[in-house]
Amino acid sequence: GGDPACQPGTPQAGHAGNLSTQPDIRAAAVVYRIGEHDRRALIDFARELADGGCRLGGMVQEAFFDEQGRRTHIDSVDLATGDHVMINQPSRLFPDGKECTLDTSALADAGAPLRRALIDQPDLVIAEKFGEQEEIGAGLAYDILAVIAAGLPTLVLVPGPALPRWRDVTGGEIAELPCETDALRRWWRWWGRTSVSG
Repeated sequence: GGDPACQPGTPQAGHAGNLSTQPDIRAAAVVYRIGEHDRRALIDFARELADGGCRLGGMVQEAFFDEQGRRTHIDSVDLATGDHVMINQPSRLFPDGKECTLDTSALADAGAPLRRALIDQPDLVIAEKFGEQEEIGAGLAYDILAVIAAGLPTLVLVPGPALPRWRDVTGGEIAELPCETDALRRWWRWWGRTSVSG
């Protein structure tokens, strides 16, 4: 479905180790450095594609701050519906926002957009992120791998420290991109057979 320009291209490579029985792997890790604010590029890119008529699935994370600039919580935002699920908030011991408590049950709910993408078959799936929970096989790990194995065009945000484990899980044969708009556009032109302005 969706705009013809958003239909995925013909895959040329990419058999991930643990996913090697799947013929059409069309995924990339979008690697960012913790502490830097380059994660925004993926969200901006997703908005750019949506504005161009592409059907998106999956989720991104959005941080919220109080008037003093302290982080109050983090939501997982469903890219298909706009629904929010709070997954992280400051711990009672550290209300300044420097230490946060992850709600693992909410994180399971946050995986619903990925599971729905398997049914809805959007033009592109975005998963933020393959983090500490996913490194140990929890959190969104199963849902992320299921979407990739299904052959859906998928971008997964991966923090630098999690990259070795990501490579272990995927066989190290999935493309890795910097979290920069130009790199994301180039990848999409290849996989999506579309041209994004800019």
